[in-house]
Amino acid sequence: MSTAREEAPLTPRQRTILDELGRRGFISTTDLAETFAVSDMTVRRDTRVLSKLGLVRVVHGGVSAIQGHGQNADFAARVREDADGKLRVARACVSMIGERDAIILDAGTTTYQIAQELPSTFTGTIITHSAPAIQRCLQLTAARTICLGGELLLDSQAFNGPMTVTAAAGLRAKTAFIGVSGIHDEAYYIERDVERATKIALMNSAEQVVVVATHQKMLRYALARLAAFDAVDVLVTDAPPPREIETALRAADVKLVVAA
Repeated sequence: MSTAREEAPLTPRQRTILDELGRRGFISTTDLAETFAVSDMTVRRDTRVLSKLGLVRVVHGGVSAIQGHGQNADFAARVREDADGKLRVARACVSMIGERDAIILDAGTTTYQIAQELPSTFTGTIITHSAPAIQRCLQLTAARTICLGGELLLDSQAFNGPMTVTAAAGLRAKTAFIGVSGIHDEAYYIERDVERATKIALMNSAEQVVVVATHQKMLRYALARLAAFDAVDVLVTDAPPPREIETALRAADVKLVVAA
């Protein structure tokens, strides 16, 4: 007779937590409690069980997936930053996408969340240079995925450079979802100038350009100026922006979507 203690099988709720983490990377304790209509204590008990089994990592405010799925440590950490806000933005963006649309997903953690929220029934086309988004697309078997090649930048987990720009220029999509690092002085800003040409090429390849940014990006500068407000059709964020930004967006005829 074996003396080893057998592990109890996972409960349906614990399996659902694992499935959601595989899609989202991080989930807050509050979000899980609301989803399952249980207490925070019950959620923490479930996540402790999963953590002891080595299936998840319990972190401040919630639980995260074990590093993997095409993400490096830096990218995985950025996925967890303002995760609830990114999720709301992503869901608002997905509601704008038709089931057969051709879309462009820029690199970044908010656009990655859009890929995570696309339903398995999506039959459109996804054009992207984001390695984590490509990894997610492997699960979207009904969709068509077009990967833009180039030089892989490890910190952004995305392909970049002249090859990426050339590939993007030969394609056309209905909507491009673009990530930024800051919004200030009637312009969008990014951290690395080397990524500007790729982002501009993606924007030029779409009928509609949607910038995605949580409230943390408002009134914030970054190293390189990407484009003026009027180069974009829609801004999707998770909270009402400061008055000066809202006024400038209206003057530039940019539609503002505040995700619930």
